[in-house]
Amino acid sequence: MVQLLTLAVILLWSTTALSHHSVAGIYDLQKRFTVEVEVRKFELVNPHPLMFVEITDIPEGQMIDGIAIGQTWTLEMDNLRELRALGFNRETFLPGDQILVAVDPARDSRYRENTLYMRAVEHRRARFVYLHNVRELVPTDTPGDNLTGLLHRINN
Repeated sequence: MVQLLTLAVILLWSTTALSHHSVAGIYDLQKRFTVEVEVRKFELVNPHPLMFVEITDIPEGQMIDGIAIGQTWTLEMDNLRELRALGFNRETFLPGDQILVAVDPARDSRYRENTLYMRAVEHRRARFVYLHNVRELVPTDTPGDNLTGLLHRINN
């Protein structure tokens, strides 16, 4: 009986650990979209920094179920260690910053209500594009160095 209980605990723990690290299991990369937002608050916390934003504009031609101008959303970001290694700090995103983000919606909103996973961001004030998985900040000094031009470089 003890062995069976131990096995059950190990299996449950390993499933939970894998699901935590499987962004694709929680967020739907097939429904990725871009949206203009205004930063309300940025929390550089472990394990995943969070950004609280208000939707300010939806790019022309995009119809996104459940997304409307004026809504407040939480953006979950890459892990804290990797963002700090790229130079992110508490002042990277300030309240009022207007940014363009590429995000994936949650597969099941019951568990992640009003939460999106940030795959990329064009930060106009700081003049960079951050690409998730590529783990890179690209300066936006030349034409074409923008979120739209770089989005194809994101690994799923």
